[in-house]
Amino acid sequence: MILRPPTLPRRSLRGFTLIELLVVISLIAVLAAMVLAGAGGIMKKIKRDQIKNFLAELEGGLEDYKVDNAIYPLNPDPRGGSNTISGYSGPDGEAVGGATVLYKHLSGDFNTDGQVDNDETVYVERLDFWSNSDRGTGKPPEVVRSVQLGGSTYLVVDPLGSPIRYIAYAPGLVQEALQQGRIKNPTYDLWSVAGAEPGTADFTDQANWITNWGSN
Repeated sequence: MILRPPTLPRRSLRGFTLIELLVVISLIAVLAAMVLAGAGGIMKKIKRDQIKNFLAELEGGLEDYKVDNAIYPLNPDPRGGSNTISGYSGPDGEAVGGATVLYKHLSGDFNTDGQVDNDETVYVERLDFWSNSDRGTGKPPEVVRSVQLGGSTYLVVDPLGSPIRYIAYAPGLVQEALQQGRIKNPTYDLWSVAGAEPGTADFTDQANWITNWGSN
């Protein structure tokens, strides 16, 4: 008698159903959205940290400037004149004008020709426009510190490209400015709006700013 081996049960083979595929795709989409949202938050924190570091660098330059000159660069200029930049008005326009004051006094380009002058002191490195231009190569630095607004007007900008805001009243005007709420510090106010555009909610909410009078 011949014995035949037992017959193995056949396995049922089938593919994914349409519903299963849709569920998998939906889960992948949700996970991808979560990853992208997290990456956006990380990049925002990186940029804000870069701005804080840059403000600290400017503060260091201002302190060195005061050691040499016994006073911080003044904005507005008590001798008259205006640093207001086109497109900005009111108190913010005055503060943005401070970006030109910082440029001239800290970059070593006091005659505003875009390059460090032979007879001027550099208080913050790589702040002059030449160091921030493409230098004819077509490739400016990844993080630009100053920009040109036509002619000989140069602004110090933060790593997000927003003009740095700066106010420093003359000693005889400080107390009045403090009482009227035009300034926060008796020395100088220095801040970044962290990329917010005037007229937007982020710009109006000062909690989004990075300042030298708060912890944000």
